[in-house]
Amino acid sequence: MLDQIDLQILEKLAENGRISLTELSDSSELSRVAIANRIEKLMHNDLLRVSALLNLDRLNYQTLIVELQIENGKKTEFKKLIAECPKVMQAFEMTGQFNHLLICSSKSSNSLRRFVDDILKKYAKECKVTMASNPLANGFAHIKSHKECEQCKRLKIE
Repeated sequence: MLDQIDLQILEKLAENGRISLTELSDSSELSRVAIANRIEKLMHNDLLRVSALLNLDRLNYQTLIVELQIENGKKTEFKKLIAECPKVMQAFEMTGQFNHLLICSSKSSNSLRRFVDDILKKYAKECKVTMASNPLANGFAHIKSHKECEQCKRLKIE
């Protein structure tokens, strides 16, 4: 369970992920060691993960919104793929005509098209793709890594 101090730490880190332990401890009544222990506990309990946000516009990334109707027998393999593939920035299960929504991004529209056509569509009964702008507010978004997933490597999709 999160207490008020944990919530305060999370709020400060959300504002500035590079804030020092000293600055965090100055704004609370805890020592730097106590703050570090709390951050470690939040990370251990999967409540916090440290990562970089990248400016997709400046990197000239393309973004697609992909809605898919995934067949029940293929959901496990599909979820494994989207968890490891860096082209999938975010994934949601939903109700309606489609049961999954993905936000995908890559350096080229050609690699995104191939990713959708050659990989994602093999899991889907139906698929709808919408070209999107990059994030509006500040242009920054989380990217998993630049390592390719096994399926993209096998099909030579950048």
